[in-house]
Amino acid sequence: MVRLIAPRKVDRVEPDHRLVGDLGFHSLVLAELGYNLEDLYGLRVLTPEETMKLERVRDVVEFVRTEVADGRAQLPPDDEVAALFARYGADAPTA
Repeated sequence: MVRLIAPRKVDRVEPDHRLVGDLGFHSLVLAELGYNLEDLYGLRVLTPEETMKLERVRDVVEFVRTEVADGRAQLPPDDEVAALFARYGADAPTA
């Protein structure tokens, strides 16, 4: 999803890519990422302090992974992932 909505397009998103510096995220795109993740995974709304800690792609992945593992979020069905990607005119990734 990070690659899908990142303002700066790259062939491959790496875990150490910085959202703001490397991928060109700004406040509106960060909010868009947050809303999509909340909707797709059923995540709770992050506090501003929590949001500020999500600097790199690995931080986002680890946050979602932890929330799912701890039962505070769930993995989305494939059709919901496909629908989200379709809204952006892209094919959903395959497992």
